[in-house]
Amino acid sequence: MRRTTTGGPVLRWAAVLLAGALLLMGLVWLTPGEDDRFAGSAPQMEAVARTLGKDEVLKRQTIGVLTFDAVYWDGDAVVFSLSDSHRAYIWSPDRRPGDTLPLWGPWYTFWSDPH
Repeated sequence: MRRTTTGGPVLRWAAVLLAGALLLMGLVWLTPGEDDRFAGSAPQMEAVARTLGKDEVLKRQTIGVLTFDAVYWDGDAVVFSLSDSHRAYIWSPDRRPGDTLPLWGPWYTFWSDPH
């Protein structure tokens, strides 16, 4: 009696490629974006902002799940700088800093154009 096959190695190879592509898509889809990482890091960032000295500058700090190139006071606001994305998060409980977009509560964001 002969065994019947329906595609052999080619079909198995296609199934492996499809499974790999689906796995990769799932991992990318489930990876939190920067806004999600900010939302999870905001409480720790606020704690840093409240305790940061006016003349103190923190270089290359990981707070929550975000890594900042610098954290510093600029006037009456604390700036959390992400130079790789030309973006900064700003904690300003008293007023909205100029040229920023509001996120929620005392949080704002700023994008600089690298060009």
